[in-house]
Amino acid sequence: MLLSVVNLLVLFLVSNTTAHAGQSLPETYTLSAADLIRVRASTDEQKSTVVEWQGQVLSYKPGDVPKVLFNVQGMNIARAKKLEDGGYDLLSREKFPASTTYQARYQPGGTYSFRLTIPLAYPNPLDPTGDFMSPLYHYVGPTQASYTAIESFTFTFPSKELKSPSTSVSSTQVYWTRTSPLLPFMATPSTNVTLLFVASGSKVEGGWKNLSPVVRDLIATMADCVQECTG
Repeated sequence: MLLSVVNLLVLFLVSNTTAHAGQSLPETYTLSAADLIRVRASTDEQKSTVVEWQGQVLSYKPGDVPKVLFNVQGMNIARAKKLEDGGYDLLSREKFPASTTYQARYQPGGTYSFRLTIPLAYPNPLDPTGDFMSPLYHYVGPTQASYTAIESFTFTFPSKELKSPSTSVSSTQVYWTRTSPLLPFMATPSTNVTLLFVASGSKVEGGWKNLSPVVRDLIATMADCVQECTG
């Protein structure tokens, strides 16, 4: 089932078009919607792409020094569906219109990178208001009805893979940041503390069974739906 679509604010990485000394690659590379899907996931509609990531969660508020709360490790699954207009929908809430192009910027070593910034705002599925049996009920607060955050993704990939005829750019590296309010279980919904998620990851060939043991074992015992989606 396709989830609701969010708006994408694309931050174009603009620079001059002159080549670096001794470099045959252009300074910027225009990505089509299909290129973007190959970098992010795969144009094969039957293939689910697994990305594993790890990083840290920090907290900060005005006047205080930011501090690390805990480390995080996880995974994401995405599958693309081509639309009649040539664009793509991802089953992970993103939509990439066929008429939109994206500018990737050259990086040393024959790679390119581009960034997507995504504002998030939707009803909080963990809102315990009115549910007296919810384990989160005593965390009820004015900020629980909706969830708002800002995510930023930077994708880095080899130029030679982008130019290949494959349906997916397998060597994509992903760098992810998110700012958000405190999470419901933190029991402080009315404070002005902000969370900062900072993580990086890459595509996992072979699906969830090739994830790191700690994530794979959790899926094997608790998340049957992930196994079904990824094969």
